[in-house]
Amino acid sequence: MDMIPQPIPMAPHPGRFAEANLVGPDHPLRGQVQSFIADTYRQCFDAEVRDFMPQLLAYRDTQGALVAAVGLRHADSGPLFVEHYLDAPVEAVLAQHLSSAPRRAQIAEVGHFAASTAGIARELIVQLAWVLRAAEVDWVMFVATQQLRNAFVRLHLAPLELVPARAERMGDSAGDWGRYYESQPRVMCGDIREGIAFLGGKACSIDPMDTASTVGVAG
Repeated sequence: MDMIPQPIPMAPHPGRFAEANLVGPDHPLRGQVQSFIADTYRQCFDAEVRDFMPQLLAYRDTQGALVAAVGLRHADSGPLFVEHYLDAPVEAVLAQHLSSAPRRAQIAEVGHFAASTAGIARELIVQLAWVLRAAEVDWVMFVATQQLRNAFVRLHLAPLELVPARAERMGDSAGDWGRYYESQPRVMCGDIREGIAFLGGKACSIDPMDTASTVGVAG
């Protein structure tokens, strides 16, 4: 995701994010951000995340605490993780569901979605829309658990559901995912332009009580 401009663009909404960093494989914050993601998945699903996307996006609050992170991969750079669950390349699958056939250059994937609270998860979704639009991405692919899909509902967003994400598609690594597949994950696609058009002028749906929660959200 080298096309993401620096500094990281932020959505024009009030929220708790004060700083964003794009963390590549050699970034000094890489270990901390990977640990945050791994700890969140372990807490939520007893899952052991061993591999990470090449680029990680990390958000900190006004106190400097790391509160959200997500992995990014451009479809033009190689196979996507979500393609484990698909019977054809992502652009071919999308062509079956959309009125046009997008090119891989228009598609990105987000994964390893990790947030410290449900409110932070919703804010992360909003911020991702702005980041991906600035990177000239039109379609975003992701796998969403029921909890993450609920966050989209709270934001009144309706990404397209493609197929269930099935554990057997992961082969020998399925056992690393703990209870993850009990959370009914689905492969989803979001229209970035549509999301921006809807979210523009709307405030993030943030519940102030979320700050007291210690339960993380992982996608």
